[in-house]
Amino acid sequence: MIYITGDTHGDFLRFNTSAFPEQRQMTKDDCVIICGDFGGVWRQRANPDENYWLNWLSSEKSFTTLFVDGNHENFARLNSDEFEIVDFCGGRARKIRENIFHLLRGQVYDIQGARFFAFGGASSHDIEDGILDPAAFASEAAFKLEYRRWRKAGRMFRVKDES
Repeated sequence: MIYITGDTHGDFLRFNTSAFPEQRQMTKDDCVIICGDFGGVWRQRANPDENYWLNWLSSEKSFTTLFVDGNHENFARLNSDEFEIVDFCGGRARKIRENIFHLLRGQVYDIQGARFFAFGGASSHDIEDGILDPAAFASEAAFKLEYRRWRKAGRMFRVKDES
């Protein structure tokens, strides 16, 4: 079986058995494909919360999780040496956990008799006014002040590695 969803943004509660009862009949040979904005690899470095959810998906769920990156991802980590590139279903993928794979852009995969072309990314509609980088400020207080100014002005922005 193949199930397709998108935009999890690191919130994997939709994969609870009560919300997704079909998984009771699934095995690791079955896949859930997340089409963009996976968000499971998000912070600048792995942390306990991120590890909890990745381990939950990997060990508690009966299926294999695949994802194509969207516009809300931590590309610095996804494209680093942190995750090994492996052969997967006729293409190359980054192995996040034993049964969690980042499907790489431009690759073609043969999954359960169906062919999938990974075409990740998207236009970021929510960064029209930029990306605030906390590291660019002299202090956390200075960053918070600028953050509040931008919010009050109704600017469309994100915070680097946070939103």
